[in-house]
Amino acid sequence: MTKWELARYIIDAKKCIDSLSFISIHIKELSNISIHERCENLRQKFYITICVVLEEASPKGKKDLCKKDSIVSQIFYERDKNSAHKDKNYSPRKYDTLLDEINDKKKELNHIRNICKEYLPDNITLDFVPHDKELFRLIHRLNLNIENDANKIKYPLGVFHSYQLSEEGKHIFKEFDTEKQDRENARIFGYDYDKLITKNVLSSIDDIKELSDYEKERYAVIIENGINSYEGIQNRQDSCIKNNILFNQNIWVTPNERYFEMIKELQKIGLYDQFEIVHMDVFNDEEKRKKIEEIMERYK
Repeated sequence: MTKWELARYIIDAKKCIDSLSFISIHIKELSNISIHERCENLRQKFYITICVVLEEASPKGKKDLCKKDSIVSQIFYERDKNSAHKDKNYSPRKYDTLLDEINDKKKELNHIRNICKEYLPDNITLDFVPHDKELFRLIHRLNLNIENDANKIKYPLGVFHSYQLSEEGKHIFKEFDTEKQDRENARIFGYDYDKLITKNVLSSIDDIKELSDYEKERYAVIIENGINSYEGIQNRQDSCIKNNILFNQNIWVTPNERYFEMIKELQKIGLYDQFEIVHMDVFNDEEKRKKIEEIMERYK
């Protein structure tokens, strides 16, 4: 595997921890589904995924590595005895809280990244965020129609691209023309805009291995924002990995932690809702308006 192909697996493992973190925060709101089964599936995927990284980094040295490294040994034990198989003699680790388990898995993943760093991109980061795409939508009753409506409100000029419209549509909706921004996005990410408009959208990294060099030229990667800032960073990092594997590039994005903290504070006041839609009526409350101004000033 290339470094970015391997990065895909370590980021997938990171998103398992993101989902566990989301569950730990919203466990009461998720009491109507099988949380135990959901967590077990995430644990299974976590250990299977990071063992892909370990085995790629030390294809012939697994036994020696396990003897020298207790964390690696425990990870392979979890994969071999419980995640990939269900052995009768498996002895699970016990945690007082889900948060304790999450912290333990963060240590494991950071450890694997460090010992496998020569096989991973130099600029890869593990940016943990408490978010699960499916469970977020479940809690907030977010079906396709509501999500589309939310995006129309948040991004009135960004819910479509001009090149996706018919010639008639381009004329009728010319006041919503996005070509200038689309061309700038193409420039930033190294695309030829005029070729981009005739390309296929890459849906899965797994599809890349089946493509010839010529077919790769006909594909493009969509950079999706997501329903909130946490999903935004997950989507952008996923898109970077797709882009790097497809076009042999080396781009990466990291979150602005201060921005995340600012959003949290503004949500508590009511300026942003759970979808990070702005509610301007909050400014009618003088006390809230002053708090908003103070927060914005503090995070300049």
